Formats: sequence, structure tokens, C-alpha cells
Amino acid sequence: MAIVVHDVILPYSQLRIPLWSAPEKGLFAVVGPNGSGKSQFFSLLMGALKPLTGSVTRNTARIGYVMQHPEHQLTETTVKEEVLWPFKRVTQQDPTFMSKLDAVIKRWDLKPLWNQSPWTLSTGQKRRVILAIYDLLDPDILLLDEPTEGLDGWWKNELTLWLKSQEFARLTLLISHDWPWMLSFIASGFWCENVLKSQPDDLGQLWYAHSLPTTNPLELLWRDLLTRHAPVSPRAWINSQRAREEVVRLWRLQHP
Repeated sequence: MAIVVHDVILPYSQLRIPLWSAPEKGLFAVVGPNGSGKSQFFSLLMGALKPLTGSVTRNTARIGYVMQHPEHQLTETTVKEEVLWPFKRVTQQDPTFMSKLDAVIKRWDLKPLWNQSPWTLSTGQKRRVILAIYDLLDPDILLLDEPTEGLDGWWKNELTLWLKSQEFARLTLLISHDWPWMLSFIASGFWCENVLKSQPDDLGQLWYAHSLPTTNPLELLWRDLLTRHAPVSPRAWINSQRAREEVVRLWRLQHP
């Protein structure tokens, strides 16, 4: 395993982690209520936070961290300098690197921003700059804290497609309160509240098992159906077409 956390208690949140081993690869959510220690857990994995007890063992895996507030990661005067500064030792005429750079610039639509100051950009544009940097760096482990904040629906979809394309290339851990977005493409997650569970659970079951505030009437209906043990899936409510199909199927079961 790339990272093993043993017998750790985090400051402030007092989150306990008896034993957690990072999966080798895959896409996982880290979910839980506000203040439960999710972002602290990411800081622990990065080595930026020292635990009150226990130990964290890391191998030589390269870890990338896209923070909740992208401006905390900006340092340069232009987007071009921001994207290229980690690659100062790379020959800029290297055809392999230049081909990858061109693809990244196109993927995150950075060409119109290339010579602008990153400090003048919107939150979503800043986030795309940081995502582009880690797209180029291609770390072994990628940590994403509230990555959809500031992104519109189109860019959320583009982020989803990129993450799905990388699912088996690396380990990606993702924190988000956007349950509909997560449930649309992430299968498993770690529940974080008082204790961080060592094994991931089905994300749909985690959504249903914890009484979190509902975000729309369809979600409320689905919770009610599941509570009544109706034969519907925990995830179908996020897709209106699938939700209609399941309600029709349920009605036909009741009225053969």
C-alpha cells in the first residue's frame, strides 16, 4: 500500500483512524458531516498535518492535492508561468512533453487565459488551472477537496469524464458535499464521522444510511421510498429518467 495510517487521532476534529490503508488504485469519495475531519485527513496524507497519536507510513508515491480554495495554490504572475513552473527542468522543446501540454491546455480550455494573471480569474477558472497542473504532473495519488466549487454544469461534466478516464490509472480520493454529482460516477466511499472507516462502502448506501439534509424533492421522495423498503435503487433518483422507470416498475409491481 502507498500509505498506511495507524492508530491516529487528528487535532481539532478528534477524528480517530485505527487503521487505514490506501487502495492501490481507483476512485473513492471521503464523505461525512461538516467539521468531521475530511480535509484534515487529506492534510495528514500529504504530511502537512501532524497527528496527536499514531503513525503514517508512506512509500515513494507522488501525491497531488487540489485544495478547496484554489487561490491558496497560486504563486505566479501568469497562467502560463503557473502551469509550467513545476517543469522548469523539463526541456520545453521535448516533443512528448509539448504534446501532453497541448492536450492539457485544450482539455481545460486555458489558451484564452494563458497570459492572464491567475489572480484575476474566477474561482472556476482558477480551479481549472490547478487541475491542469496535476493533469500534467500525473501523480500516483490525487486528492480533490470540493473540486466542483465554482464550476458550472458543463465543466462539472468535463471533470467527471476526466476523473472516470483516470479511474484505474491512479488512486483518486474526493471530498464533496455534492451528492448527486458523486453518486453519478463514484461507486464507493469512506464514511468520516468520529472514526474513519477502514473499508469503503457503497456510496449509495452511505447516502441513504446517514440523515443528511436533502437537496431536492426527488431525493426526499427516494429516501421515503427506501425507508418504506420499496424495491428501488439508492442511486436512481439522481437521474430523472431512471427515477421514472423505477417508479413505473414499482407501480406495476403493486398493480399487476
